[in-house]
Amino acid sequence: SLAKCKEPLCCRRYLGEGNAGRFGSFHCDSPLVLLENLFQHISDDFKNIDYIIFTGDLPPHNIWNQSRWDILEAITAVRNLFTKYLPSVKVFPALGNHESAPVNSFPPAYVKDHNSNKWLLQALAKDWSTWLPESTKETIEKGGYYMSPVQPGLRMISLNMNYCNSLNWWLLINNTDPADQLA
Repeated sequence: SLAKCKEPLCCRRYLGEGNAGRFGSFHCDSPLVLLENLFQHISDDFKNIDYIIFTGDLPPHNIWNQSRWDILEAITAVRNLFTKYLPSVKVFPALGNHESAPVNSFPPAYVKDHNSNKWLLQALAKDWSTWLPESTKETIEKGGYYMSPVQPGLRMISLNMNYCNSLNWWLLINNTDPADQLA
């Protein structure tokens, strides 16, 4: 892919010059082969991992070209890398702002029509059930947040901080804890 361009995001067939190489470039989103190599390295060289905090933001940054299907494919691809290379490691995932389509669009739970992000939250509840207990499903489907035990005396609390993102225009309608995650 092309690594140098005058756009905010390079490494697209239609922009720039130069070759990013098999494992990408600093100016590019990470290609899947680089991620797989990373997971293989972690699997081979780090044997005593207690848990991983996984902060999301999986889809590529060419946000104008991302569809709901593309986003779900990215989420599934990374989940598959975790289960292939780190099957016994506990993972605590969180949502990034690129996990919605359009980007930064996290409507309140009362939005039920085609503008809702129920498609995303239900997919995450299913996907994240690989690592999280059944008790987290309700709040993940409601707003993409959860609380889960890590070990005795320690809990992981994952908030959907997209409800605090000033680029989430749904906050213009309701900016007071739109998914009741702080209630």
